[in-house]
Amino acid sequence: MTTIVRETNLHPDYPLPAVDHPVTAPFWRACREQRLMLQRDRESGAWHWPPKPGRWKGGRLTWAEVSGHGRIHTWVVGAEPFLPAFRELLPHLMVVVQLDEGPRMVGHMVGTKPEEMRFDLPVRIAWKVLNESVTLPVWEPDRPAERVSATT
Repeated sequence: MTTIVRETNLHPDYPLPAVDHPVTAPFWRACREQRLMLQRDRESGAWHWPPKPGRWKGGRLTWAEVSGHGRIHTWVVGAEPFLPAFRELLPHLMVVVQLDEGPRMVGHMVGTKPEEMRFDLPVRIAWKVLNESVTLPVWEPDRPAERVSATT
């Protein structure tokens, strides 16, 4: 089952991504639909992250959905908010996830305590809805028991 967190009291200084930027718009549109999309080279099959302009590699990149599963490559626990908007996130778990498809993505962990973190921890995509335009991909532990109960 996919976790969806809805932000009900977004801080006015919370930095929001440019969801209409031509390079990243397909990514953000997919996130609003709760789908994780990355660019893939049509010839080599290589996945690309972060997004590249359409002319990159001679225009061979196309958007394709990925599994939303991966493992923790590394993480850091933020104990001080670097912006006032992040104060309620403390302790703030920032992660680098090695996706099953290969690329690494930076993100936030949800539903996890700092002491539960470890290298190579299996994770899955979750979603944090900030407003009608912005849904962030975030990460949560991929617990096998939850995976089984979600499919039965």
